[in-house]
Amino acid sequence: MDSKKDFQKLEHIKREIRLHNHRYYVLNDPLISDLEYDQLMIEIREIEYKNPEWISSDSPTQRIDTKISEKFSKVEHIVPILSLANAFDANGLRAWYERILKIDERVFNASYSVEPKLDGLTVVLQYEKGVFVQGATRGNGIIGEDITTNLRTLKSIPLRIPLNPEGPKPPASLYVRGEVFIDLEDFAKLNNMLEEEGKKVYQTPRNTAAGALRQLDPKITATRPLRILVYTILQSSDSLPLTQENRLGYLKELGFPVPEDIVFADELEEVVYQCENWIEKRNHLAFEIDGAVVKLNEINIFDDLGVTGKDPRGAIAFKFPAQEVTTKLNDIGVKVGRTGVLTPYAILEPVEIGGVIVSQATLHNFDFISDKDIRVGDRVRIKRAGDVIPYVMGPILDARSGDELIYIEPTECPGCSGQVRRDEGEVALYCQNPECPEKIIRKIAHFVSRQTLDIVGFGIKIVEVLVKEKLIKEVSDIYKLKRDEIIELEGFAEKKVDNLLSSIEASKTQNLGKLIFALGIKGVGEVASND
Repeated sequence: MDSKKDFQKLEHIKREIRLHNHRYYVLNDPLISDLEYDQLMIEIREIEYKNPEWISSDSPTQRIDTKISEKFSKVEHIVPILSLANAFDANGLRAWYERILKIDERVFNASYSVEPKLDGLTVVLQYEKGVFVQGATRGNGIIGEDITTNLRTLKSIPLRIPLNPEGPKPPASLYVRGEVFIDLEDFAKLNNMLEEEGKKVYQTPRNTAAGALRQLDPKITATRPLRILVYTILQSSDSLPLTQENRLGYLKELGFPVPEDIVFADELEEVVYQCENWIEKRNHLAFEIDGAVVKLNEINIFDDLGVTGKDPRGAIAFKFPAQEVTTKLNDIGVKVGRTGVLTPYAILEPVEIGGVIVSQATLHNFDFISDKDIRVGDRVRIKRAGDVIPYVMGPILDARSGDELIYIEPTECPGCSGQVRRDEGEVALYCQNPECPEKIIRKIAHFVSRQTLDIVGFGIKIVEVLVKEKLIKEVSDIYKLKRDEIIELEGFAEKKVDNLLSSIEASKTQNLGKLIFALGIKGVGEVASND
């Protein structure tokens, strides 16, 4: 193949990979399998290896830099990256409206956007001639930190715009503002993996995302499930649409991921209704938000209203009530994981958080209990976000009566009374008994779960029964189960047994990556299994 054809093939594959990244990481609607994607990456690396002079900053092979920074350099923002004033209820929104109406009577006929207020880390992305050249933190709004190499690892950030070659021509210079975050499901998976490896788990998605973006080694950033949503154009060398609604559409056409749950309203009372509606909707989102942002849709009025202090007058944040409550910590229980990790959890006086009655919450690990000086009988602060398991934030020291009991970490496994150990450099305690029934149940439950071999109808309750009846002692026993043995058990009708055995048979067709992940090898998660 001659050089011209090689170069054309390189550019074609780069366009394909940009498209597939967008479909997978932004739209959650992939067109090809992981294997086919990996094959494209192999092809592009082979061409670049033979022709290193063709490697460009927008190549998907350049997302992860191998160099470790000593520190982040400072970046002066092209325009101030402003904060927002807050409203805490409907009256606060109405007061904001009255203030800006006095300044500019055009507000009377203005429309509004109501956008989710993402609870992440604000970043500024700079594009020159359609190529991503720099990314920075907000910092103090005037000076931020250059985290370009870390932001390149986010596959939801387009390295070149427009994503579609037939899309709008990119401006010679473009600056956009967005929010980097970790969605709740990915956060739970990350903590589960860390917990199984005996490492410290993270307390909040926001702090985890912020810490990941400020890693000096971008390879560490690349292991965190970071995402971005872009919602503002800060500056462009080209003329721009005149409303926030059309600007968001323009960003989407360029290939940026933008928030989907945005509402546009013509009346202030509709804005009030939508903001209050978000309080309930927040519990059903894939990511954390801590409010709604109301903006004037007409950019000319927004700009003409100017700024007061560090806040634009044409926008306001409607802050949600905190999903935090206090309750009594009645006791501390301990569960045993599939790798033998012992994890403490709080047994609480039942309390309502966000419409859900909570009686248990995670305590992360035994070091967390010690570091926070959490005692049985304490009044503790509990937080819940979305569908994530509630967690204990810490004790209320002023509420102590003196009757609280200092917690002593276990010296034996609660599942089998076997010995426990703590490996050097880890925070976890491990049950050392390979025949611990709790370990066996959790290991088999992982093996049959939806994330692994997806054996339909094989829930943890069935696992518990089959382990208790000694029909299964390890994962291989699943494939030795006999119909006449199971049907004798209480609660197992013929159809239920037949469906279960059919699902077990079907699991044999799952790919090798799923099987490796199902085996639950310490330190080998879903990504490593597929690799």
